[in-house]
Amino acid sequence: MVWHSLKRAARRRKDRAAAIERAYRSVFLSGEGETVLADLAAECGIYQAPPADLSPRASGYLDGRKALYARILSMIRIPPEEHAALQEAARLETLPDFDNDEDF
Repeated sequence: MVWHSLKRAARRRKDRAAAIERAYRSVFLSGEGETVLADLAAECGIYQAPPADLSPRASGYLDGRKALYARILSMIRIPPEEHAALQEAARLETLPDFDNDEDF
């Protein structure tokens, strides 16, 4: 398998920006991509307040995770109503699973 690079995707700088945006959108704006985005949002806690007793190192790590997620969001540029739906999907990812009777 040959991994694609941004330099191979476009020769000029302005073409690179458009190419990388298209690549992000094609990956994340699909059914599976939306599921991954919701999982990443829940995993990095982007829509949750950090714990009050978080150490400076853990806080920096969390901030880095959130920054990477924010980068993805900035590349796909979804409208506010879709962002609200993504936030709700991420919230649902953090709730316990009550479908399994063994949890009770």
